[in-house]
Amino acid sequence: MSGVEKAEEIANQKDTQSRPESGRPPVMLLGQPISWTEVSPRLGEAAGAAVLEELVIDALAQRELDLRGQSISAGDIQAEEALLTAAVTRTGTSPAQTAELMTQMKKARGLGPVRYKALLERNAILRRLVHDECEPSAEQVSEGMAVRYGPRYVARIIVTAAQQDAGRIHSRISALPEETRAAAFAAEAFRSSIDPSKDRGGLLEPISPSDVSYASGVRGVLTTLEPNKLSAIIALDNGYAILLGESTISGTPAPADAVERVRVEIRTRLERVAMDQLARRMLLAAPPTVFDQSMRWAWDNRR
Repeated sequence: MSGVEKAEEIANQKDTQSRPESGRPPVMLLGQPISWTEVSPRLGEAAGAAVLEELVIDALAQRELDLRGQSISAGDIQAEEALLTAAVTRTGTSPAQTAELMTQMKKARGLGPVRYKALLERNAILRRLVHDECEPSAEQVSEGMAVRYGPRYVARIIVTAAQQDAGRIHSRISALPEETRAAAFAAEAFRSSIDPSKDRGGLLEPISPSDVSYASGVRGVLTTLEPNKLSAIIALDNGYAILLGESTISGTPAPADAVERVRVEIRTRLERVAMDQLARRMLLAAPPTVFDQSMRWAWDNRR
C-alpha cells in the first residue's frame, strides 16, 4: 500500500460525515488528508447562504414552472448564455477577448461548471415565469427611442447636502465671466460636491432628456442650458444641485429595425427586474429549515 493510499484509508476511517461516495478525502496536504469533517463547516460559513439561496430558488421556480405546465428548452438556456455574454462584452470584442472576459467573470463570481450551468437554467426558468408581465408599453418604447437616437446634452453638476451651500456656490460662479465658469465649476465640484462625478470635475455622461434614470429636475433643465450657462438650484432627493451647460450632441438617424431592437432591450430590462423580485418573494415565502450549524450561521447572517 502506497503512502497516499494509506493516508486515504486513515481519512476514510476518521471521516464518516458528508463525504462523497468514493470515500476519498477532498484534499491532500503534505501527504496527509484534510477531511470533509474539517472542510464542510468552513464551506458552510463561507458560502452556505449563497448556495442555499440558489437551491431554494431552483426548487421553487421549477415547482412553479411544473404547476403551470411549462418547460424550458436547450434553446432557452443558450439564450441566457447569449444575454450573459452580451452583458460582459462590448460590440467589436473578438472571440478570444470574449472568452477571456467570460472566464474572468466566472472566476469573480465563483461560477464553476456546476454553478454556471445552474445559473443559466435558473435564469431561463425565472424568465419564462415572468414573461407575460414584461411587455413594454408604447410610452416606454417611445422613451427608449428618444434615449437611443435623440439629442443628448453634456453638463457638469455640483450636488450639496444643504441649500445654503448650493446658494453660495451658485452666487460665486454666476458672478464670474462666462468663459471662466467651466474651470471654476470643475474646481468647486472637486472641493464641495457630494455627487460621484466630483472626481471628474462634475462632468456627467451625455444625458437624454427622456432618460428616466436621471432626476426629472435635472432632465428638465438640460435643454435650456447653453454652454457656460448655470441652472437655477434644483432640489433633489439627496440634496441640491447646480448644473453648468457644456455642449449638445445631435441625434442620429434610427435604422429600420430600431423600434424592435429598443423593444427587446426594454423587455430584457423589465424581465431582469421582475426575475429578481420573483426570486426574493420565493425566498420569503418558503425559507429553508437549516439543520447544519455552520450553514445556519451563514443563512441567519446573510445580507
